[in-house]
Parts: sequence; C-alpha cells; structure tokens
Amino acid sequence: MPALSQKRLFQLASLAALGGWSVLILLPTWSHGPRLVLGVAVVLLCVLYGVSLFQALTSRGERSMGKPGFFSLRGVLALFSNPKAVLAAWIHILAFDLLAGLYIQQQGAAQGIGHLWLVPCYLLAMMFGPLGLLLFLAIGLLHGL
Repeated sequence: MPALSQKRLFQLASLAALGGWSVLILLPTWSHGPRLVLGVAVVLLCVLYGVSLFQALTSRGERSMGKPGFFSLRGVLALFSNPKAVLAAWIHILAFDLLAGLYIQQQGAAQGIGHLWLVPCYLLAMMFGPLGLLLFLAIGLLHGL
C-alpha cells in the first residue's frame, strides 16, 4: 500500500475534524452524536496523526534549523522546520481541539447548559482550542451561580 501523501493526510484530517465539529454543532440532540464524534472523527484523527508522525520521523533530507527537541524554543523551531512535522502537529491540534469540543458537549449536557450557550464555545475551540474551553469553563461557573 503506497504511503499517503501530505496533501491527502491534510485533506482527510480536515474532513474528519469538520465532520466531528458539524455533529457537535448542528446535531445537538442526536443521541449517537458524541459516540460518532469520538468513535469516528477522533479515532480517525489519531490514526492520521500516527501516520503523519511516522512519516515525519522517518523522512530524510529535510532542511533543519538546528538540533530538534522539546525543551527549548530553538529545538521546537527545528522540529517545525520539517513540513511533515508541521502536518503531524496540525493533526495533533485538530484531534485535541475536537476532544475539547466533546468535553464541552458532555459537561454542558451534564450541567444543563443550553446548546445555544455552547455554540460560541465550540466555534472558539474549533479555531483557538483552549480559548473555547476557557469560555465554556466561565459559562459553567456563571451557570452554577
């Protein structure tokens, strides 16, 4: 089986994330929605992340800005000098942002927060991950008062 191209990995990851977010935002009362998001979209993103990470770690001949690493800004910048590593990082972000959205959905339902209050949290989490989660936490605190 031929390796997936970077373009194809990006497209598949984008579709999986968009599908997951669409279910959370557009089908709030569908009982199978969270299971579908977790069971299909998030799992697919995790698999695509594994593939892209493997490709990044096994690629040769990429330009480098120094010794790659996780414990300094220079090391992280060196990691991101490899386009395949950037794609792996992007898919990583897509997966965790969608998990944040799933958390928002499940905790919002458990706290009795209406869907319309959650939509801005979803949109912010989809674009800026932790800020959507922060907004949800603030709404949850206010809802509990």
